[in-house]
Amino acid sequence: MTSPHASQQMLTGTLAMLLRHCLTTCPASSMQAAGLLARLADDPALDSDLREYCEQLSSRLYQQTQGQRA
Repeated sequence: MTSPHASQQMLTGTLAMLLRHCLTTCPASSMQAAGLLARLADDPALDSDLREYCEQLSSRLYQQTQGQRA
């Protein structure tokens, strides 16, 4: 189980990586953000709604990145 402090740090890092992707459209940043979001989606310390949004956004980023590579 993840502590609330660790979850907050993970969320902060994830948002920073997501912002980097938004500003640069870097596929590596997108994949890193998607991976972090997937980890947050599995974190029982987070609210269920937040976990669901993390899962949805992670899936969307993976799909977009795969589309850019094709």
